[in-house]
Amino acid sequence: MERRAEQIYSTLADDPAQGDVIDAFVVTLAERIDTLQDLDSHSELTELAANASELSLDAAKAGFASLSRGAAGVADAAGEGGRATSHKALVELTEIARRIRLGHRGAV
Repeated sequence: MERRAEQIYSTLADDPAQGDVIDAFVVTLAERIDTLQDLDSHSELTELAANASELSLDAAKAGFASLSRGAAGVADAAGEGGRATSHKALVELTEIARRIRLGHRGAV
């Protein structure tokens, strides 16, 4: 039997003032992950590192520390030129993003 991963919620979810920030972030998350995957598939490591670094900062601002750390890992691996390492990190990041989207109303 397949075990389902837990949903991930923003640490800022209880702050009504952050609701729009969180919503805007999560709604665009799938597209941002798609962009990272496209850059990875074309071995555009410099752009992958830059985009993943930006995602890391935005994820932290939206209260998603695990996504922020994962994106930073992709950025670091891509910046070091490690295609295999950055790809593996991106696969893990994609799973974190999926779990965030599962936990967010209207983003699935």
